[in-house]
Amino acid sequence: MFYCLILISISCKHGNKKDALNLEAETELKIDSMEANLNNKKSLTSSEYNTDYSEIENIERPEKTIIRNLAIDTSKAFGIWTQDPNGPHADFWLTEKSFYVVDYDGDGAMPYILDKNEITIFYKDFVQKGRITSTENDTLKIKWSDNEQATEYLKFKN
Repeated sequence: MFYCLILISISCKHGNKKDALNLEAETELKIDSMEANLNNKKSLTSSEYNTDYSEIENIERPEKTIIRNLAIDTSKAFGIWTQDPNGPHADFWLTEKSFYVVDYDGDGAMPYILDKNEITIFYKDFVQKGRITSTENDTLKIKWSDNEQATEYLKFKN
């Protein structure tokens, strides 16, 4: 009987150490997964992907698109654009009302501000800024703030 009590006592002590180790490992995994952000984009608003982060507040988005002080010809900028003319669909549709993201989960119409040639797009969970550098020859070039080179888009033709 005395021998059984000693075994139970020893196993309980080892069981507590095992639980403590598991808790530490689980905590490390949680920290790593929260810091994983391959594009280094700051989440600025709650979305279906980050609603569990209570520290994230909704960003202020304009209710509608704002266009002012134009330095580009919008008749050449407005249209349906793609990076891959042989792809199955366009990337976005730029209109006087919205920057419509094609193949977006949910409502793809994003409000934006176009001031001179600077464009600010208000996605649901981040803001993207860029400078329109060209609208000639059915080509739209935008130098996005997070890229070194301008991105070239071609008019989408069905």
